[in-house]
Amino acid sequence: MSRIVHDAVIITTSDYRPGGLPDIDSFRESLPADFQHLVIGPIKGLVNSYVSYAFMPDGSKEYWKTSEQADEYRRLFIALFDQRHADGSTHDDGVAISFGGDLRHELDEPHARYINKDDAA
Repeated sequence: MSRIVHDAVIITTSDYRPGGLPDIDSFRESLPADFQHLVIGPIKGLVNSYVSYAFMPDGSKEYWKTSEQADEYRRLFIALFDQRHADGSTHDDGVAISFGGDLRHELDEPHARYINKDDAA
């Protein structure tokens, strides 16, 4: 039985990151038309040169083809933000969040975790 879980990714970075900001417009255009509007950003912060991006939930049930495709596109989205300085540090902070739908009846709170380099495709 399939269940609904809303999965999203939010990443905040800085325009000081090595290699500059990712070309999010090219990434968005590389996606099938039905998925393009799920990619949000860049949204500039008010101070400190922060910029945020998001990949919003696709709305399908887990394990459906649409959900599987969106999971892969989210991994590719995360990979855009895998830039590191020579010392291994990064300006990229990201979180993957799962919430709502059937998960709401299973957990008292949304499930959120920090993204690391292993989450990229």
